[in-house]
Amino acid sequence: MLAVALSGCLPGTSPYLTVVAATPVTPKAPQPAKEVVYELPKTGVNQPRPSGGWINVETSGTRLRVKFFDKLKKPVPPNVDKGLGIFKYASRNPVRAPLSGDGTGMTTPAVLRPPHNFLLILSFFAEGKTEPGESYTLQYP
Repeated sequence: MLAVALSGCLPGTSPYLTVVAATPVTPKAPQPAKEVVYELPKTGVNQPRPSGGWINVETSGTRLRVKFFDKLKKPVPPNVDKGLGIFKYASRNPVRAPLSGDGTGMTTPAVLRPPHNFLLILSFFAEGKTEPGESYTLQYP
């Protein structure tokens, strides 16, 4: 940085400059791009996928919501066409509910009555397939 002051002049003389302080200007190095670290949701149940990545299963009100994440735990749209959830409760009959994609995950249209304590069997189907491509069995919560 250079600070310069314009000094006054006496009658009959030309104006002159006075250097007050001088420090060298160093160019700033470009900042490296910050690496974004993604985390899985703290709510629900997180389950690793065999093909890499994760799913997060969570009840939202009276519905089940499944979210998909890649290997870096970044949210991604589902890579499956449809799914089926079978909810096995300890004291009542099992409930079956289809899972349909909504762009950011999959949701059941069926109403799940509380308490939300069940064994969940999830099956995901690729488009045009009748056999599940992925299946999970997990205890919720």
